[in-house]
Amino acid sequence: MRAVVLTAGLLAVMGLVTGCSSKCEAVCGNANACDISERAVDVDCPEFCADVEDFNVRAKAADHESCDAQFQAHLDCWDKNSSNICNAEYEGCVESGQAWVDCMKPYCEAVAADKATDPNCSKGVPTLSPF
Repeated sequence: MRAVVLTAGLLAVMGLVTGCSSKCEAVCGNANACDISERAVDVDCPEFCADVEDFNVRAKAADHESCDAQFQAHLDCWDKNSSNICNAEYEGCVESGQAWVDCMKPYCEAVAADKATDPNCSKGVPTLSPF
C-alpha cells in the first residue's frame, strides 16, 4: 500500500515538473495522429519538445528573448482547437505559430551573423516549425 501511494505521489510531482513538455507532447501527438494526406510530417514529439525548451535556454543565455510565451500561446491555440489539427484548411492557429517563429528569428539571425551554429537555426532561420 505504501509503495502505491509513494509511486502515485512521485508521478504527480513528475507531472507538475514536466507540465510544459506534457502539453507540448499532447499537441504534438494529436498532430502526429493525422492521416498523411492531412498532415504530411510526423514529429518525434519528445525530441521536438526538448528542442523548444533548449532553444529558449540558449536564446536567453545569449541575451535574447525567450520565446516560451509565444510557444505556449501556440500550444494553447491547438489545445483549444484540437478538433481542427488535421484540417489543413484551418488557419485559426497560424497567427500564434507565426508569432512564435517571429520571436525566434532575431536569435537565429544573430547566430548566423556571428558565423556560429545552433541546432535549431539554419542560415538565420528557425528550423522549429509550428504545428
